Amino acid sequence: MKSIVCIVLISFSISVAGAQNPVINTDSIPYYFNQVKQATRENIKIWDKDIYGPIMFVNPDTRVVYCNEPDKDSALVAKDGYYTGTLPKEISFQNTSLDWNGKTWATVVLPLPANKYQRIDLITHELFHSAQLSLGYDIGGSDNYHLDDKDGRIYLRLEIEALIKALKAKRLSLAEEHLRNALIFRRYRHLIYSGSQLSENKLELLEGLATYTGQMMSGRDKWQLREYLIDRLENYDKTPTFVRSFAYETVPVYGFFLYQKDNNWNKGITGETDLTEFFEEAFELDMRIILPSYVGQVAEDYHGRKIRDEETIRSEKNAITVNGLRDKFLEKPHLEIKLENMNMSFNPVNLIPLDVDEGTVYPTVRISDNWGILTVTSGGALLSPGQVWVVVSEPLEIKEDEVIGNGWRIELNKGYYLEKNNQGNYLMTKKK
Repeated sequence: MKSIVCIVLISFSISVAGAQNPVINTDSIPYYFNQVKQATRENIKIWDKDIYGPIMFVNPDTRVVYCNEPDKDSALVAKDGYYTGTLPKEISFQNTSLDWNGKTWATVVLPLPANKYQRIDLITHELFHSAQLSLGYDIGGSDNYHLDDKDGRIYLRLEIEALIKALKAKRLSLAEEHLRNALIFRRYRHLIYSGSQLSENKLELLEGLATYTGQMMSGRDKWQLREYLIDRLENYDKTPTFVRSFAYETVPVYGFFLYQKDNNWNKGITGETDLTEFFEEAFELDMRIILPSYVGQVAEDYHGRKIRDEETIRSEKNAITVNGLRDKFLEKPHLEIKLENMNMSFNPVNLIPLDVDEGTVYPTVRISDNWGILTVTSGGALLSPGQVWVVVSEPLEIKEDEVIGNGWRIELNKGYYLEKNNQGNYLMTKKK
């Protein structure tokens, strides 16, 4: 079974890739656990369930973990108010939910945010992921290749601009007009790209609801949350790619306004809900106005010309980057590895899609599998559609238990070796 660990994007001021040599005050850990426990209890009404459960803080340098309860295999040792041990190297980790030693852990990479709201936001986001099956959300995320395409980015940025204006509006009626315009840009994007409504919906159900939950449990009041959302959206265009990051921004804003209308709006969402249709009905969008000429007119109120000019320039530059990556991973000599039982962690904000049939380049990634552990620190790796294969550049050094390339390294397990084929490429092969 494949296990995918995705870094959760909570704030642009928080490092999503962890920190070097994190300073850890272990005396504060029990306090943080209790703080989160209190927050989830005070917010039971959000899901009619206390989502507090197993929590694991991980030191990224030492792999030492600090947990709020013991594991079922007794690998953790009790300390003063927490349990500690070392996570096996085969386990990839980031901010996520993680199945390990008989429990599903809300996993957070240290150091924790110093800001109380951000800290509780982050941890309860991951607690939602741990609890999502029990809440009825058996959902897998999806890549959205179209959101790295010029028009996909344009109409997402226009949606974001409309959401910003909705948050800044002085009257609710004006805010809802901006929300309807945001949904017009969304609907038009879905008309341009066939299948995009389904692929976007999967990620919004998976990460959008988790982000909404974390923000609602953070302890911010209405006005603090409003300013926080504005700050996030105004910085979102700096995100390298949107393919897996947009859902963290969209659903919380629609949810912010829906909460003003109905505190229990989220309880009407199931794993089968189409969130776009749900939002359109909630904000009374008239579907008859979704016409190209009208969309163009509306775009002028949201910096449409500026956004299009910026995205045209980016598209030209991105084409050069993508063609270079195609050459690197598909044309030049490389190493192809069949994924068998993989566990991976990656950063969702910098992925580079090539094509639906070619896959996505992950600039940095860690993959453990039956054949060993691949760590890519620079230069990237190409994962095929469906994540059946991973491709890295040509090996520079091949040893019995280690393979090294430019920006990557494999800790090779016994029973596997590299074989060169007639095309000059290498394949990971299992010894007979």
